Amino acid sequence: MDMSFPQMELSEIPIINDTKSHTSFPDEFMIDEDEENLNIIEESEGSSIDEEEEEEDDVFYTPGIQELYDTRTEILNQSLVKASQRVDSLRQKAKDSDFIKILKHRRSTNSKLATYELYGSQLIPGNTRAISIVRFSKTSDLIACGSWDGSISILNSLDLSTRGQVVSGSHLEKVGGLDWSFTSNENYLISGANEGTINLWNITDTQDKIKPKATIKDAHSARITKTLFHPIISKYAISTSFDQTWKLWDLEMCKCLLEQEGHSKEVFCGSMHPDGSLFASGGLDGICHIWDLRSGRSIVRLQKHMQGIYSTDWSPNGYHLATASGDCSVKIWDLRKLDRRDDEIFTIPSHKKIVSEVRFFNKRNEILANESESISNGTFLVTSSYDGNVNIWSSDNWIKVRTLQGHTEKVMSCDINGDGSQIISSGWDRSIKMWQSYQS
Repeated sequence: MDMSFPQMELSEIPIINDTKSHTSFPDEFMIDEDEENLNIIEESEGSSIDEEEEEEDDVFYTPGIQELYDTRTEILNQSLVKASQRVDSLRQKAKDSDFIKILKHRRSTNSKLATYELYGSQLIPGNTRAISIVRFSKTSDLIACGSWDGSISILNSLDLSTRGQVVSGSHLEKVGGLDWSFTSNENYLISGANEGTINLWNITDTQDKIKPKATIKDAHSARITKTLFHPIISKYAISTSFDQTWKLWDLEMCKCLLEQEGHSKEVFCGSMHPDGSLFASGGLDGICHIWDLRSGRSIVRLQKHMQGIYSTDWSPNGYHLATASGDCSVKIWDLRKLDRRDDEIFTIPSHKKIVSEVRFFNKRNEILANESESISNGTFLVTSSYDGNVNIWSSDNWIKVRTLQGHTEKVMSCDINGDGSQIISSGWDRSIKMWQSYQS
């Protein structure tokens, strides 16, 4: 079959007009193109303004009060001075270092730490429950003891005799937080307990029954676990709580300046940086947040523990932080070396059960004179545990130097006096035990 097509000339090919033509409408339906574009732009701008207004209305933080701004400014100014002094001291110490003398001094320190022995043991008259926390005063002559029966006792550090007790009913439930401050030649004590009350005490030599100087009722909606004075400006304090927050207080006004969230579970502990600029909070979520008190931000998040964190403490050098956990370990963090993984520099497998407290030796005197003849600042730390033991560790190599045995049940708290010669501990056996270093 012939499928050929006839030949066509170019002129014979039909022309199709594919250009756009405007459909004609009556005048009342005609819309000017420029006016239509203008309407589109106005609608777009209007929608963006509405979105901005919605974003502005969506406030996800609470604006700070003026007192908080003033407090942060004061902490900033004071902490910079303290940090400068600390860094200058470390530089001078490094400049003048004789490594042979340093090595000899370390060996001598470890030998002295190995001489700790039980010096005395005491039961608090009238106490019926576990002694949950013990703290040496800044002058080291007094010891504050908090109990789960709500009582607080003041002991003489020389013989563990009772110097005084707080008025009955000042706290109704377990005492969790105690901290000392020495201001204007007077000893002040701050305490917090399960019922959510914070008390401020002025401790004098003539008191038998001690009455609170100030009381903050309903400071938290749940158990208060720690109360801490600011290390430089003692009119400020911090409390941590089972309500998953920590709070910054002005004790002169008995006013909360800041309520900070950030933990997904109870906040069990906290500690102040020696410069007064940072606060480390530890929670039962296993996370340690480091907060900048000058800005209110969480600047570091440490989350390598497998269980809750029960204690934190800063080394006097300002860059080492210790965290103690229910995973039976103590982790040492160096703030100068933290990378994106937030790795610890060392993990101490310190105990067989929960590590209830960790404390660095913090020499009370600001100027470390005659350091070659005494135990140096920050050269060791002490841990207590539910396994019933108190352990002493060298901070040079994180090796255990001594185990102190004497408690018959869980040890809940420990502390070191101002010259490193005494360690105090307490626990479920309701006893206070004093450990003495017999230095040659």
